[in-house]
Amino acid sequence: MGQLRKPPLLVEALMLLLALLFLLPVCYLLMMSIKQPAIFYDPFKLPNQLYLEYYKAAFQDVAFFRGLGNTLYVTLGGLVLTILVASMSGFVLARMNQRFFRYVFLFILSGLIIPTVGSLIPMFKLAIALELINTRTLLVFMAAAAGIPMATFLYSAFTKSIPRELEESAAIDGCGRLRLFWMIIFPLLMPATGTFVITNIYAAWNDFVTPLIFLNDPSKMTLMPQIVQFMANKQSINLGPVFALSVLSVLPLVVLFLFTQKYMLKGLVMGSVKG
Repeated sequence: MGQLRKPPLLVEALMLLLALLFLLPVCYLLMMSIKQPAIFYDPFKLPNQLYLEYYKAAFQDVAFFRGLGNTLYVTLGGLVLTILVASMSGFVLARMNQRFFRYVFLFILSGLIIPTVGSLIPMFKLAIALELINTRTLLVFMAAAAGIPMATFLYSAFTKSIPRELEESAAIDGCGRLRLFWMIIFPLLMPATGTFVITNIYAAWNDFVTPLIFLNDPSKMTLMPQIVQFMANKQSINLGPVFALSVLSVLPLVVLFLFTQKYMLKGLVMGSVKG
């Protein structure tokens, strides 16, 4: 097998320029969070020292930590529920060859083409009927419903790469179907689990519209709407603490991505190969 050719210098330069363009908003966010009030609204002046008063104001805001806790609850709850449902359904749909299960698989995948905005009105009516309006549990269910189609697709693809001989050997040894899945199959699906968590945690973490529509209790509000409401609650036009809160809110996701990007790429490559 031949060695991969190195891309031309012009292509590398264009890729570097594109990377810098994507980094510009991040650099701007960091710069505005440490910029002194005297030059805050001057776009051509750069801070010459660290101004951390905005971060002090952010840490003194109790609502920020409350919103962070609510965001963790909704994000982790949605991920756990999605993994439980999608891993089992993906395994079954990958192993069953009957036409009925193929139709079920296509029905689940159809959730990928339904826009979230287009389903807000029926979801709102359903939440009222189930008396789940203004609850964090509703956001957990909605996050799981949004993630199940893609997660089912990933788990189904990974299941097809697992040899059936493992299941047959376990069945001969008297292992039941449920025990077979959780003790043998699910550990082998960890790359799919890692890929799904890494690629979908950002959507749940950064969700702004759903909490704003389905929640009206400030104590249950998640992080992103809480940042927007911070300035309204303070009745101030000082945007410095808002930038500081934005940096603090995206920092966990940046750290997560830096430590897990290689596992995401590995999982995507493994899932694309059928054994």
